Amino acid sequence: MRFKLLTLSFAAILTACSSVLDVPPTSSVPSDIAINDAIGARAALAGAYQALQAGGSYGHRIVDWTELLSDNMRFTGTFDDYADADAHILRSDNFTDNQIWTAAYDAINRANQILKHVPDVTDLQAAEKDEILGEAYFLRALQYHNLVRLWGDVPLRLEPVTNAVDAGTISRASVAAVYTQILADLTQAEALITNNDDTRQATIGAAYAIEARVRLYQQDWAGAEAAAATVESMGYSLAPEYADLFDATGNDTPEDIFRVTFLPTQAQLVGFYYLPKPFGGRYEVAPAPSILIAYDPASNGTQFSTYHPTDKRGIFNISAQGATQSRIYASKFRNPTGDEDLHVIRLGEVILIRAEALAHLARFPEALAEINRLRVRAGVAALPTTGGTLPTVLASIAKERRLELAFEGDRWADMVRTGEALLQGVPAFQTLLPLPQREIDTAPNLTQNPGY
Repeated sequence: MRFKLLTLSFAAILTACSSVLDVPPTSSVPSDIAINDAIGARAALAGAYQALQAGGSYGHRIVDWTELLSDNMRFTGTFDDYADADAHILRSDNFTDNQIWTAAYDAINRANQILKHVPDVTDLQAAEKDEILGEAYFLRALQYHNLVRLWGDVPLRLEPVTNAVDAGTISRASVAAVYTQILADLTQAEALITNNDDTRQATIGAAYAIEARVRLYQQDWAGAEAAAATVESMGYSLAPEYADLFDATGNDTPEDIFRVTFLPTQAQLVGFYYLPKPFGGRYEVAPAPSILIAYDPASNGTQFSTYHPTDKRGIFNISAQGATQSRIYASKFRNPTGDEDLHVIRLGEVILIRAEALAHLARFPEALAEINRLRVRAGVAALPTTGGTLPTVLASIAKERRLELAFEGDRWADMVRTGEALLQGVPAFQTLLPLPQREIDTAPNLTQNPGY
């Protein structure tokens, strides 16, 4: 929430580049000076995308640390902030909790700078200006949804933070108000964006996919189904093999909707945190016994010698290292250097969103047909599409979400929204994260989540 100068690039740009990601931000200047022409606007958008690479964002913590909050992962490393997440003894000075919050609001501030200054830029063609604004609305919506599903009520800032005094006056907005703004931003994104080709930038498909996710969390089943159906009609298709999605070089697949770009110099650390040290990782977190059992019910969950899944996802996602195979690890992301691009949302998740919405609309055969698309790709038998009830169909969908999206950073939020976290004994107050104490110290109007 603190005042940050927007990172911008002043590389020589004679014409609009083919992708805003071709404009690397390299220096810092005040945003009101920087975003006053087309070059500055394009560079500002590059800076907004760069914010997704932060360690507190998709650089790794919003993926691997939140998985540790869930029943997918257990702590195997040395960092106290990770150990506390595994034990659900979070405090308001938890380093990673602070990092995720700070990264999200830095990204929001970058988007706000664009939304404030780009409308006044005179040397941008109207179509390009709309595209830049639409993508900024998308990025702001994405970050606010990450915040609201982790913290609940959060500050809602729609203008750039310009000074420390301004930053110190903020207070929390209700979950309902935040969701209203998220959907308003996505509506703007859907109206302004024309790009639907570059999966490393916001597209029309990405905007509708995130809308489907947001409406699912709101329990707007009709809205979630409609948004997901819109995405499915746009020509995306499942990757032929599940493993294709997580190629160590980050190859494209027809399933990609929105991914964050990483380079050797701007790498993500998810694989590094998951992989054992002999493979170049630090092995900070590892699969918990229950995820092994979810893939292979006959497994005892603690010995790799008993783990024999037939599900291709279970075969690919979990491996063991060492002569005795005693070190079980998450093998979904196999590049310790972290220059492969990470999925923020892909068709597999959209299919699961639509299935869950269809179930709540009592359209059980359609819901089961949706998840069967993923089961068939995984090499497991399709479920019968007749005779389902709401509890049984929802249980099947919840299981498929866990198996399909394991280790991608979705499980904890799923456990909270469905009540699974409480059923597994997580203290009720710990289903929301603590607001960072340093933010409360800076902004006295902020209140802490109960219990912290």
